[in-house]
Amino acid sequence: MTLVVASLVERSISGVSDSAKAAFQQGADLVEVRLDHLGKVDTSKLVDVKNAIAEPTIATLRSWREGGISTLPEQERDYIIREILTFGFEYVDLELATDIAILKEVKWMSGKPQLIASRHFLTPATAEEVEATLTEACGLADIGKVAMQCDHEGHALMLAEIGLRFSKAGERFVLIGMGPHGQLTRICAHDIGSAMAYSCLEGKEAAPGQLSIPVQKAYLEKPMTLLGLLGHPVSHSVSKPMHEAAMRRSRLDGLYLNLDVPDNYYSRRTLEVLRDIRFTGLNVTVPHKQRTATYCDELASSARTTGAVNTVSFDRDKIVGENTDLFGFSKLIEGKIRFKKKTSALVIGAGGAARAVVHVLKVKGASVTVSARRLPQAQEVAQNAKVTAVPLESLESTKTRYDVVVNCTPLGMKGGPAKNPVPVNLLRRGVVLFDVIYNPPTTPAMKAANRRRVKTYGGFEMLVQQGAKSFRIWTGKNPDIPVMRAAAKEGLK
Repeated sequence: MTLVVASLVERSISGVSDSAKAAFQQGADLVEVRLDHLGKVDTSKLVDVKNAIAEPTIATLRSWREGGISTLPEQERDYIIREILTFGFEYVDLELATDIAILKEVKWMSGKPQLIASRHFLTPATAEEVEATLTEACGLADIGKVAMQCDHEGHALMLAEIGLRFSKAGERFVLIGMGPHGQLTRICAHDIGSAMAYSCLEGKEAAPGQLSIPVQKAYLEKPMTLLGLLGHPVSHSVSKPMHEAAMRRSRLDGLYLNLDVPDNYYSRRTLEVLRDIRFTGLNVTVPHKQRTATYCDELASSARTTGAVNTVSFDRDKIVGENTDLFGFSKLIEGKIRFKKKTSALVIGAGGAARAVVHVLKVKGASVTVSARRLPQAQEVAQNAKVTAVPLESLESTKTRYDVVVNCTPLGMKGGPAKNPVPVNLLRRGVVLFDVIYNPPTTPAMKAANRRRVKTYGGFEMLVQQGAKSFRIWTGKNPDIPVMRAAAKEGLK
């Protein structure tokens, strides 16, 4: 069982009393009193604090070195901590870095409170550092606790993987990813195996990324459909509001999380950890689509054909990959192109999206050419699809006229370089330009084409349609596509 802890950062005894009552009314199992926020701590104040709270309490005197505001010298801190241990608090949080002598001394003492040995990494640490620290903490106290600042969800998943191992070994521990990128560890605290999930009263965070008490409690107690977008970067995405709107409309309690996982943090194990902490499925975006295909146990025909996966579902122990980009692009071009025997199409890019686009265009009967900054990658895509590849630089002077041009590179995407990857000499009247980027709605390539009076279409409808198909795969429910479309449009504002 994971206990919901409400951290209190009040600066007065009366504030502590009022906030503690509110916290328990909202469903907290116990409160953490941050004594470092109460100014000078002395014996009389400790009596008043304990008397102000009738329910289970953690007493914490967090030092500035670990993200708190206490600046006590070492000897004075040692004295105060020893005092705290005698005042009847149910739990006392001791810092591994500064209080190790006390931890060793009182570990086996009878009548002591339950001890939490904690360490806060204010910058990301390695998996080896976290695991060694948590091992030491668990060995010295009733509960070992490590909190770490997360710069991306790869860090949070690293903590989750460590937690799964410690849980399997029967350890009592708490692992927390601090900051917005660490919230995965709070949402999935029970599945990771954490003994406690730290939360706060609305608007009164004690640590970056804490959730409010009711929200934290709901995540621990309600059955939830957990979905996410795996890629790097993902800050431009509007998949979260789109899928969460679909879940609400389908009366599903659920969350869709942006999972920013850099290349060096992504492996088959990433997917296994997400499966083990109760995710139902994932979307996959740049740059992980092709690697994901190699990590799956089973591939649907859409993924086998393209060698890329944009949708992952977990079927018991199996990781299953599909590619709904095929469906999404087919819907995007529907009614916008009249394919003839001599229709020629140019696809710029050689990633996962390009593979889907090439396949759709070829099935439609177009003569397809692939071009990319790295010619070997373009040649690989072309060879798999049995189409043609040309160097990107050759397009600047080509005499070939293309009826359809599709940008499948991330150039022009929000948050990245605002560049047009399409040579302007290709943008002649009669050409139709598709850009699979949807954010911004009008990309640099589309702006250049519009100036030449070339018909353009962004990737928004492809996003919606591929997302709808993914939703059906994960939930077995037909989503309300207009609702998804409206939510995605609102997310772009």
